[in-house]
Amino acid sequence: MSRRRHAQKTHMPAPTADGQSAQPLAATAAILDSSVFSKIAAMDVIPRTWEERARKAWEYYLEEPLVKNCVNSWRSFAVGDDVKIACDDEDVKDEAVEAADRLGLMDFVKDMVLQLLVKGDAVGFKRYVKQGKDIEELVCVNPVSVKVKYEQGQLTEVKQYPEDNPSAGEGIALPVEQVLHLKWDAPSFSPRGNSIVLPAFQSIELLRDYRRAEQAIAKRWATPFRLLKVGGAFGQKMVMPDQRMLEGVRDMVNKMDLRSGLVVPFYVTVETHGTDGQVLNVEDKVKEVKEDIIVALGLSRSLVTGDGPNFATASVSMQKMMVMIREIKQAARAVLAWVFDDWQELKGYGDKTLQFLFNDLDPSDAVDIKRLLVELYDRKLISRSSMQLKMDLDPDIEAANRETEKKVVDLSDEKQVKPFVDMVMAGILSVEAAQKILGITPALPSSSPDIPPTPDSQNTDAAVRYCDGCLHFDESTNFCAVHRCERNFDAAACRFRA
Repeated sequence: MSRRRHAQKTHMPAPTADGQSAQPLAATAAILDSSVFSKIAAMDVIPRTWEERARKAWEYYLEEPLVKNCVNSWRSFAVGDDVKIACDDEDVKDEAVEAADRLGLMDFVKDMVLQLLVKGDAVGFKRYVKQGKDIEELVCVNPVSVKVKYEQGQLTEVKQYPEDNPSAGEGIALPVEQVLHLKWDAPSFSPRGNSIVLPAFQSIELLRDYRRAEQAIAKRWATPFRLLKVGGAFGQKMVMPDQRMLEGVRDMVNKMDLRSGLVVPFYVTVETHGTDGQVLNVEDKVKEVKEDIIVALGLSRSLVTGDGPNFATASVSMQKMMVMIREIKQAARAVLAWVFDDWQELKGYGDKTLQFLFNDLDPSDAVDIKRLLVELYDRKLISRSSMQLKMDLDPDIEAANRETEKKVVDLSDEKQVKPFVDMVMAGILSVEAAQKILGITPALPSSSPDIPPTPDSQNTDAAVRYCDGCLHFDESTNFCAVHRCERNFDAAACRFRA
C-alpha cells in the first residue's frame, strides 16, 4: 500500500479585525527600516571627508576640556610661551627681534601649531609691503576654507573659499610662493594631514553618551514619579472612588508640607518610583573612556593613571613623548624658517645665521641631562660641538659670540683677569703680552733728566732676571715686597720693577 500524499498547504496569516492579515515576526523584522539603527555603527562617528573631520575635531577641541588640555599640553611642551632669536651679528639679531615683535610671530607660530594638531593641516600666508623689501603681515588661514592641489609632490595651486559656503564661486587664488602648507601624520603624497584628535572620535562620542545617561539618571533621582492609588477592596468592603474623591486626594497631597507627615484615609496608597532599582555605574565607565581618549591623543596611560608593568615601560613611554615633542618642534621651526629665510633674502642678510631657541616645557629632567653632557665634555669624551648640538645650540653662532666676548674684557671681573695674572706670576706669560690680551695700554717709562745714566744701565735687564737685582727684594731679610714672603736672592724675578 502506498501512502497517501497530503498536498502541501500554505498557511496564510489570519486576518485581523480591520481586514488586514498579520505579518509573521520574521517578515516584520525584515521590512524594518535599517536607518533607525544606522547611527549605532562605530564608523558613522568618523566623517568621510577631510573637511568634516576637521570641523568635528575643532568642535571637540572647543567643547571637550580633556581634548583641549591634551592638545594644549603638546603645544606647551614643544613651543612654550616665547621664542628667542640668536645670531652671530648683534645688529641683525636686533633687527630680527624687532621684525618678530612687529609681525606677532609668536602668536602666529602658536596658531599654526594648534591648527596643525587639531585639524591636521596648517596654512600660513605672508603679505609683502608695496616695495617688496619686507614682510608686512603674517596670516594663519583656516585650512578648512582652503583647497590645495599637488603635482609630483609639489604644491601647485591654492584656493580659498568662503567658510559658510565652500561651493559658492571659484574661490580666491593665493600665490603659491607666499603660502606655507604643513601636514601632520601624513605621507608626502597625501594632500591633507590627519588630526591628532581623530583616533579619539569614538571614545569622545561614547563619553558623551555616558554623560547623557548620567544626566537622565540624575533627573530621575531628582524628580521621582509619585503614583496615588485610591480605592480598592479592603476586606469585605469595596471602595469605588469618584472624580471628586480623586481630586480631593490629589489636592491634599499637592498641598502637603514636605517637612511633616500627612494623614490619609485607609483607601489611599502612595507609591514612589524612580529612586529604587540598580543604576549604571557611570563614574567607572567615564574614567575608562577618559583614559582611552588620553591614550588616543598620544599621552601615556601610565602618566594619567599611574599604572604600569614596570619602570622601563614608563621610561619608554616618556621617550616616545619626547620624540613626538621634537616632531612638533620641528614643525614650528619650519614655520620660523619659512618666515626668516625670506626676510633675510629681502634684507640682504643671506650670509648670516639665525638660531631659534624655544622656551619650552620639557617633561624630562633636562637639568640632569645637561649636567651629564657637561661632564662628558670635561672628561674629553665628546666635543664641544656635540655638546652644543645636544643642547639645541648652534656651534657656529656660539663660536662667533665667544670671539666677540674676547674683544672686550671686563677688568673689574676677577674671573676674567685672574687667569692672566696667575700666568704672569708663574712666568708663563709676560706682562706686555698680558696687557695686550687685556687691552691695557702699557705705561711709558719715566726718564728723569737730573739722574745721569750709569754705565751699568745696559745690564739692568740682565740683573733684574733674579730677585737679587730687583728693588722690591730686601737683601737683609730676603723678603719680597711683591709676593709678601721670603725668597732666595738667586730666584727668578717676577719682572716687577721699580
